[in-house]
Amino acid sequence: MITSLYARTGSKLLRKNGTQAGVTLLEVLVSLVITLVLIGGAFNLFLFGVNNVSRGEGKTAACIYASSLLEEMKSRPQILSGVVDSGWVQADSMPFIQTHPSGVEAEINLKPLEGVDQLYIVNLKVLTTGGSHEWEEFMVGVVRVP
Repeated sequence: MITSLYARTGSKLLRKNGTQAGVTLLEVLVSLVITLVLIGGAFNLFLFGVNNVSRGEGKTAACIYASSLLEEMKSRPQILSGVVDSGWVQADSMPFIQTHPSGVEAEINLKPLEGVDQLYIVNLKVLTTGGSHEWEEFMVGVVRVP
């Protein structure tokens, strides 16, 4: 017959040999170390995620800014009449309604589309001006310039 390792007598838990069973200090320390390692790993994972989200937020804002500049050039082509064939031009020097987000600059370059009158290829470069992660994005579109 299989007997239980522990026998219950009153309110104390006793082993068969009569000694008290409990948690030793070594077991408590080992469980605390394991818990702290797991919490530290989860905290590092959380910080990594927050960092990536904040970097992605800046890139998203810059791409939306570039897209809005391109759409504004399509809807108001008269703002481009003075900058045709003048190389790269800062978007801030042009009368756009849209203002740039902080830490982001845009440059515009117009080239005529061969064989078609009044159509220009717009190269739009958006770049970060500060921070530890500098990057640049390009957007290309076609705009009718009067």
